[in-house]
Amino acid sequence: MILDGGGTSTSGATLATFIILVLVFAVSFAIGRRPKGNRPFSRAWLSEWLAAALPRITIAALLSLTFYLVSTIISDPQAGVRVACNQPLKPITSQPVTAERLTKAADGMKQLSAAAEAGDAAQVRNLFIGSDTHNLTHDIDGRLRQADPELGKQLCMSVVTIENQLTGSIDPATIKRAADMAASLLEQAAAEPGVLQN
Repeated sequence: MILDGGGTSTSGATLATFIILVLVFAVSFAIGRRPKGNRPFSRAWLSEWLAAALPRITIAALLSLTFYLVSTIISDPQAGVRVACNQPLKPITSQPVTAERLTKAADGMKQLSAAAEAGDAAQVRNLFIGSDTHNLTHDIDGRLRQADPELGKQLCMSVVTIENQLTGSIDPATIKRAADMAASLLEQAAAEPGVLQN
């Protein structure tokens, strides 16, 4: 399910991560084992201190990276969707991608949009889950990306957004936007060379 957070921008997460690293570095310097027998801040002194502090700094860096990644996903609800669509969706059926299936899927997305606008969550699920509207969006992805990679990825993002919504509480506005976009993209896909198999 997509995380939906607010008040944290990507730049804010970057700044917070940088501050955490600086604080950890300062604390490690303050409480770390002090090198003996070398002039303070000489090359040998710094090398010995770094060797002692490196494990703590490494752990802190990993924790900071985790914080940054989580903050980025929370601040950008579409981040998880983009990651999921880096590769084409796996086909659900072995049926050919025909003009008839494509037209029906586009119409199905329009019906899905209307159901979401009406706030009918049960109808939204019935129209999407297990339907050829859903199946076709998976079956077409690989072929569409060969013809137009960007168009294919946009369709994937719309579909994954709907899928994520259906795993939890439904936001009708989000589903309507995604379904409207998917319907438009499917209509565009029909004109792409090499997509249809009829």
